[in-house]
Formats: sequence, C-alpha cells, structure tokens
Amino acid sequence: MNSMDFTLINSSNDLSAIVQLLRVSHGTVAKDSGFTKDSNPTNNAFIDESTLRAQLNKGIELYAMSLDNKLIGCIAIEKSSREKDTFYIEKVSVVPEFRNKGFGVKLMDFATSKIKGLEGKSISIALIDSNTKLKNWYCSQGFKETRTKDFEHLPFRVCFMNKQI
Repeated sequence: MNSMDFTLINSSNDLSAIVQLLRVSHGTVAKDSGFTKDSNPTNNAFIDESTLRAQLNKGIELYAMSLDNKLIGCIAIEKSSREKDTFYIEKVSVVPEFRNKGFGVKLMDFATSKIKGLEGKSISIALIDSNTKLKNWYCSQGFKETRTKDFEHLPFRVCFMNKQI
C-alpha cells in the first residue's frame, strides 16, 4: 500500500527540492507556451529559493505531497486580503511522471479541506486563459470561470475561476 503525506513547508526549510519540483512541473507549460525567464519571469518554471522564501514569509501556506517519501507535488493556499472568506489556490504542481493519475485532484481536495477548516467559503484560482485542458480540469472540480484579464507584465490573458465551498 502506498503512503501519501502532506507536509507544511515553511521559510526555514531547505527549499531546494520544492524549487526543483516547481521548475519541473511548471516547466512543461512554460515550454509548451513558449515562455522564457525574460518573457514571463514570475512563472513558477523560473522560481528561485529566495523568491519562494519571500512568498512563504508573506503568508502563503505551501504543502508538499509525497508518495512513499518521494516528493511528487505541491500546492499553496493564501487567504485573500480583499475578499471576505476567500482563499486563493496557487502553485498546483505534479511532476510529469505522476500526472493523469489523480494526484492533482488529491492536492485540490487537500487544499479545499484546509480552506474549509479555516472557515473559507470561496476558492479562487488564476490560470493561463488559453490552457483549455487545465481550465476543463478545474471545471470538472466545480470551478466556474468568473472573468479574464490582461496584465501588462504577463505574455498571456489570465482566466480567473471560483468555487463556492
């Protein structure tokens, strides 16, 4: 029987393994989309330890998912400072060799459970609008598209999705 664990990562941890996981997981999307560090420097495919440490110090909660002690995914949640009872889910990551096996859904279920425990009522996510496969995956979990927006610093339109819990 496989053993799955979720571990809270904090800024005092060695972040090298998580940074590598983020780079590998998001690197496939960056490559498919033609992103580079120059065209999209804030993409998780190009994250470094100091950037991640700063994000952790600002209040995101990052959880690592391990299967039989092997790091295979992570997910972050952050309480909205602008919208009451709303949390953001970000950094949803599964290493390529473990994709399409239900681990992404397990990450989302874990984060949703955490958010419910924090008395959250709404979950918001943002993604690349043209990534229809990912958009459909979120729709299959009850998310609905709420709006799209262009940001000057990003080379793509952002799709915002929301789910009431």
